[in-house]
Amino acid sequence: MASIGFEWVYIEGGPYLMGDLSEDNEDALPLHGIRMEPFYISRYETTLEQYDLFARETGRNTVLPDQVSRGRRAAGDMTWKDAVAFCAFMGGRLPTEQEWEYAAAGGRAKQRYPGTDNPEEVDDFVRHRTNSMAESFPVGRKKPNLLGLYDMGGNVAEWIGEFYEFYPEPGQEPAWVDLDTRELRLARGGGFSAEVHVTQTYWRAGTLGTITTPTIGVRCVADP
Repeated sequence: MASIGFEWVYIEGGPYLMGDLSEDNEDALPLHGIRMEPFYISRYETTLEQYDLFARETGRNTVLPDQVSRGRRAAGDMTWKDAVAFCAFMGGRLPTEQEWEYAAAGGRAKQRYPGTDNPEEVDDFVRHRTNSMAESFPVGRKKPNLLGLYDMGGNVAEWIGEFYEFYPEPGQEPAWVDLDTRELRLARGGGFSAEVHVTQTYWRAGTLGTITTPTIGVRCVADP
């Protein structure tokens, strides 16, 4: 898959405090400690070139067919189930919400934005409403975060696999969303039309899994 720019990055596990350290966003509270096991994650968001290959090989329709300039432009406009199928085709799966946040925040560094804690440096790492255009950009044009991952914030939001609807209170076990019976899904990271605060590493955004929009794409993970 290297010929189409698909590259896995190994992420070491470790302890992590999940949620909003500023304690302003109720959707990302309460803060709770987790312990991550190692995993692999794609260095880049899925590109149109990669998704076109998947569509040809599986007999599916591609996404954004009217987008003339394709190649390494980030793919969007796919349903959650399309994203699941793409990751399986690549030998992986969708990230859990814990995996995604841990990777975006630079692991135990727990940065506020992917790559920085300084709001004045966000534009160096993140593509959002005020520094973008009305379409996704080729991947890897901004600086990578601490783990060498590109576009974890902005460009396109990324579908999440397993998650829990509400963060657990102290002493409680988390209640995982039943993905077989619930249509609610999450997309993390914010897209090219998102306000910059949505690209913070702890920010959660719920939507229906059947929704298609150019602002939501996919990044895959795999087990060691």
